[in-house]
Amino acid sequence: MTIASQRGALLLDALAAIAVFSIGVLGCVTLQALAIRHVHAAHCRSEAAHLVQALVGRMAAENPATLAARYDGEAGGEGYAAFSRLARRLPGADHPANAPQLGVTPGPTPGSRRVTVAVHWQLPGETTAHRHGATVVVGGH
Repeated sequence: MTIASQRGALLLDALAAIAVFSIGVLGCVTLQALAIRHVHAAHCRSEAAHLVQALVGRMAAENPATLAARYDGEAGGEGYAAFSRLARRLPGADHPANAPQLGVTPGPTPGSRRVTVAVHWQLPGETTAHRHGATVVVGGH
């Protein structure tokens, strides 16, 4: 081959190398964005679990006979209102459909109560809400 027929070959090789490199960098950026999204989702799950367990612990330290009046979500007690404010730290929890659920019903023994707690959150861009909940028996020892 003559030099004249190879004119521009180096430029084409450089452009092909840049294209391959750009695709690789774009893949790395996409993976980084996905990793950040998953870390945020894991943080929200951890925060939801912490909120539920902290509330259950607080309720276990109180008089079981007064739990329904203070914490039942339908009755709108002061404990429920405080928990609802804390749950708003989760993304999307301020949407009415994602309000926390908190119920207090009679437990298996006369002095105990069955407590059901659930928090919901929804990350930006998601169409369905996530849920973390627990059902425990408090009191009656």
